[in-house]
Amino acid sequence: MTPARVDTVTVYKTDTLRTTTQLPGKTDTVRVTNTVRVVDTVSLQPPPRVISLPGGLYFGLAGGVSAPNGALFNPNGSGPAFQAQLGWQGRDNPIGVRADVNWARPGEDALYSQYQADPDIINFNADVKLALPWGRHLFGMTPAFTLYGIGGGSYSMYRNLPMRLNPGVAGGIPPINVRVGDTDWLGNFGWNAGGGASIGWRRVEVFVETRVIGFTADNAPMSRQMPFMFGLNWY
Repeated sequence: MTPARVDTVTVYKTDTLRTTTQLPGKTDTVRVTNTVRVVDTVSLQPPPRVISLPGGLYFGLAGGVSAPNGALFNPNGSGPAFQAQLGWQGRDNPIGVRADVNWARPGEDALYSQYQADPDIINFNADVKLALPWGRHLFGMTPAFTLYGIGGGSYSMYRNLPMRLNPGVAGGIPPINVRVGDTDWLGNFGWNAGGGASIGWRRVEVFVETRVIGFTADNAPMSRQMPFMFGLNWY
């Protein structure tokens, strides 16, 4: 509602009337008062809109599918993957950090499934996350859209995992010299790198990402996993 303000302006006007006759002149003074009503329109601006975007400490969950590559490609197929992550990302700071645990169960290749079943891989990743500056306000001020890169170090534990050996290494199964996976847990240090996209508002962020997680076992080429994940973060 727009309030009206009334201003009263008083104008004083003096008129002098003089009559001339044979009698002495008579002077009358007349004072006229005029009242002018002025209406001013005052516009009240709405209160500023408070925009809440994600930022700070967060945790999240994700799920998807992991595709094998490198030494894991031939004796394994794609399989389910799940992930839990904990990190920090400033709302206006492009650099963040994230730690996550990624579990994958590669599918079995028909040619090698008779030698073992249900391989497991657990990856522990410690990463730097870089939020890229492009497209943040693609959908307006909110929700915030973010493209990001992520990468760092990994430690991978695995069991029942067949992998292709280096050429000439004895003990593999033909035709491509595949070693049967050990039933005990084994582990190797490695690396991971990739990227993703997220949409965030208030305290929730939805993201999709993919990356390569690589490690090298003894007598084998580099083993690589490519998880394609969809997840949620809560700030």
